[in-house]
This record gives sequence, C-alpha cells and structure tokens, in this order.
Amino acid sequence: MHPPRSLTALPKVHVHAHLDGSYPRRAVLDLARRRGLDLDPEADLPVRAGASGGPGGWRDVWEFFDAYGRVPALVADLDDLAGLCRALVAQEAEQGVVFFEPAIEPQLYAPRLGSLREVTRVVLGAFADAGREHDVEVGALVTVNTDQDEPIAADLAAIAAEFAGAGVTAFGTAGFEEPSGLGRFAGCAAAARAAGLPVVAHAGQTGGWECVAEAVDVLGATRISHGVRSVEEPRFVQRLVEAGIVLDVAPVSNVALGVVADLASHPAPVLHRAGVGVTLNADDQLWFGRSVSDQYAVARDVWGLPDTELAALAGHGLRVEGMSSATRQRLGRGLADWLGAP
Repeated sequence: MHPPRSLTALPKVHVHAHLDGSYPRRAVLDLARRRGLDLDPEADLPVRAGASGGPGGWRDVWEFFDAYGRVPALVADLDDLAGLCRALVAQEAEQGVVFFEPAIEPQLYAPRLGSLREVTRVVLGAFADAGREHDVEVGALVTVNTDQDEPIAADLAAIAAEFAGAGVTAFGTAGFEEPSGLGRFAGCAAAARAAGLPVVAHAGQTGGWECVAEAVDVLGATRISHGVRSVEEPRFVQRLVEAGIVLDVAPVSNVALGVVADLASHPAPVLHRAGVGVTLNADDQLWFGRSVSDQYAVARDVWGLPDTELAALAGHGLRVEGMSSATRQRLGRGLADWLGAP
C-alpha cells in the first residue's frame, strides 16, 4: 500500500483568495518590523479557523473585518505593496498552484499610495515578475466591495477593462451584506464583460440561494465565490449544473466565520456529488491559517474523498476562463501525472 499522494504536489488553481487577507504571515511581520512597529502576532494577527479546523473562529464577520484592515494600513508605499505581492506568489508556488487569481482591491491603497490605476499597475507588475520567477500564472480579479464601493464601482470596472488581457483576468464583487441589491452594479459588470472579462461574484455565504441566483441573473456571473447555500434549493443546484456555474468554495473560512457549523457538515461534497463544479480555496489564509492545500486535506481527511475525487475537484479549475491555454494544458497533464504516480 503506497503512502498518500502529496497534496502540495497536486496541481491546482487558487481562485478565491483575497490579496490583503492572504499575504504570507512572515512577510507581514517582516514589513511591520522594518517599519518599526510593535506588532503582536497573537493579538494583532490572530489565526482563527474554527470548529474542526483549529482554535475558535471569529465571533462574527464584523469582528473579522475590524482585524482585516490592519494589514493594508501597514503598507506605507508602493514598494511595500509590491513586496507583499511577490511574497504571496512565492507562497502559492510552494502549494502546487499553477494558476493563481487573487481578488485585488486597489481602493484599499488608493489614493493614499497613488491613483487606482497606479496601484493596479504596481500590483500587476509584481504578480507578473513573481509569476515568471516561480512558474505560476497569475491573474487578478478586480473586486468591488458591495458594502462600501458603490461610488467608485464604475472606476474599478474601467480599471479592470483597461488591464483586461494585461494582468486582469476577471471582475467581480465581494461583500457580506446579502441580498445586496446587485442591480446597482449591473452596468459595471456589463462593462467588464464587454472587455472580455468573466464576472465572479460573492454570494450564498451569509445570504441564501436566492442571492446566488441574483448574482447569476443580474451580473451575469459565471463563477460564484462561496455559493454554498445553493444547497438549500435542489432545483437551483440543478440549474447551476446545467449552466456550468462554478462555485469557488472556501471550507475553513466558512467554519471560521460561522457560515457552517463544522467541516464535517460542509455542503461542498453534496454539491460536488450533484455535479456542480466546485473548486477549493483558502479565502483569507493569513487570518484562517490554512493554505489551499489544507482545503484538499479537509476533503481527504474529513469528507473521506479518494484521490480520484480530489483530482476531479482540482480539475474543475480547468473551467476558469482567465487561464491561458498553455497553463490549462499544464494543469490537465499534471493531474493525470499526479494520479498516475505511485
């Protein structure tokens, strides 16, 4: 009987990861030290994964949001930002990621560090340089926070369109308030689609399956970040299957933020068995302490999925639109090789 196949060696996409919640912990602490800041790792950067995933989770999403802003505040200039971006790509390469599509919010740094365009340009440049160095294809998902960014949503959509094909691979929305009246952002989504960008929307996390339907119907989303509450309506699950909508699921995050009670009861296996395309992702690994490979460990150790099913989950990444054909072929070959390895 051969030992379990390495989950870091499993080639995979990572397409639900917020840039500012995913920076390597060491890189953040190093930045704070260079800035002369007395940052307490336990108090200022607490890791909370939740039931069956480590220490107790966050009290609620708002406590998490209060902590989340601490890291962008550490970034004093564009060189700091570029350094964190390069460190993040290196981290993903170590996890076997062949295509990485972090959600970027240049509005967290603009206008303090420069214009939206300048911040985006620096982030994309750092991604491109680090991607070449570490053999990872990196795209960026320009993201509007539906709770805060309505006044600048059109500007963000214009930035996404400007850099489409030049580092930006998708446009989307995030936010915890569901339903959020996504019609406010329909024009932005249409502009992004006209530039050839797929739309990726947060939905079905704190809100029910109806919020996922809103993202698909109103924004034209072809991928959903989270979407786990789709399981509440079997007819809608079948619609997801028929439409080929992919759910970019983040199991440990869902437990840490109280979306599901524990990893054992997570809906992802049910959705996968129903035929929905499900990718596994870390969401905000700086705060939840679990990498993208750790999500596959959940699938193996908690959900009991065999390696053929782990490869099938990773294979849903082949459906990500922004990936180049060369990386798509690399991923397909890599999955076959991983399954064929003793």
